Amino acid sequence: MHTKEFNKNAVINKIDSFSGLAHIGNGNNKDIEAYYRSFMDWLDQNNVLAIIDQYANVQMNLNNVTPHDFLIWLLHYGDVYDNLLRYCLKVNSNFDYKDYAIEFYNLRKLHPKFSFTVALSSQMMTNRFLSDNDITSLTNLLITIPDNSNKSQQVYQTSSIGNGLFDALHRLSNFATERVTHS
Repeated sequence: MHTKEFNKNAVINKIDSFSGLAHIGNGNNKDIEAYYRSFMDWLDQNNVLAIIDQYANVQMNLNNVTPHDFLIWLLHYGDVYDNLLRYCLKVNSNFDYKDYAIEFYNLRKLHPKFSFTVALSSQMMTNRFLSDNDITSLTNLLITIPDNSNKSQQVYQTSSIGNGLFDALHRLSNFATERVTHS
């Protein structure tokens, strides 16, 4: 077995350990709908919008978000390969970006993988790469987000986790707003 084949197999094994949406179809298939529902259920069960509202002193609303908006958001921010590449570069500045970018591009064509956990955590400054298998870790990070609802701007506490989660959900909301505006 060639070294490149070994590396490819090692990467495929690593990527297989990340759960997420592997079949994106035409945007209307049952897999996307079920994955969208699991995401919305996770948000509800963990009071994520309430946590973000208390952190950022806003009233975020995802009522207009559809599975189609969710899919567009996943395609932009939830690509496991792109985010893993960015994470590796952040961890090791000497990382051979070009060769791995080509490898990941080829793997993406063979074995696409999109994850709402990746989309949510892509902007967060976490110590490790998060995939859907790390949903418990992401849920545990929610308790680290400070409640700023009764605080003035002078005592407002910032959080990279809170900022990252707010940005991710705000982007999702913007896809829905854009669709509604142009309908």
